[in-house]
Amino acid sequence: MAEDFPSESELFLQIMGQVRPLRTGGRDVSPKPSAAGSLRPDGQDAAPRFAFSSIGHYLQGHVEGFDKTVINRLRAGVLRPQARLDLHGLTIPLAFEGLRTFMRDCWRNCLRTVLVIPGRGRNSPYGMGVLREKLQLWLTQEPCGRVVLAFCTALPRDGGPGSVYVLLRKNRQNDRIDWERMPTDADLYPIV
Repeated sequence: MAEDFPSESELFLQIMGQVRPLRTGGRDVSPKPSAAGSLRPDGQDAAPRFAFSSIGHYLQGHVEGFDKTVINRLRAGVLRPQARLDLHGLTIPLAFEGLRTFMRDCWRNCLRTVLVIPGRGRNSPYGMGVLREKLQLWLTQEPCGRVVLAFCTALPRDGGPGSVYVLLRKNRQNDRIDWERMPTDADLYPIV
């Protein structure tokens, strides 16, 4: 004796008949706070944590847990820079101020991928790229660290080891970023 089982479409309609719309018009459960969303004492979100890697002249960093596919696209130069900033020849304080202004303007104008050129440091004392080292710190701390998702050494067509691709997060209307905050970099503070 063959039993009559309902078809898939009958089962679907039967189950969907029990579905009711949410009364609140949105999510009933508050989202779980992430490490990137922890609050500082002043009530603002803290800058996210970054994972780093560097081999020789290659430099890379990204927000912990960020999508590896997007990082690979940035590294491969698929995400083309929409703006560029050249920091060659600037002092550390001037380079930071230029970077902070550039990042703020790019983020406010909803640009997603930018190119920052600190140079390789060939003309620096001892041939050390001072700005290149500082750039990693500045991109991962306040205020820039609040808008940066990932960064990596650029391809040769965009300057190679003397340039860095930077991926910015989307600008949301309710985001509040204190662009006057300073990173923990002793070279930015005058000696008194």
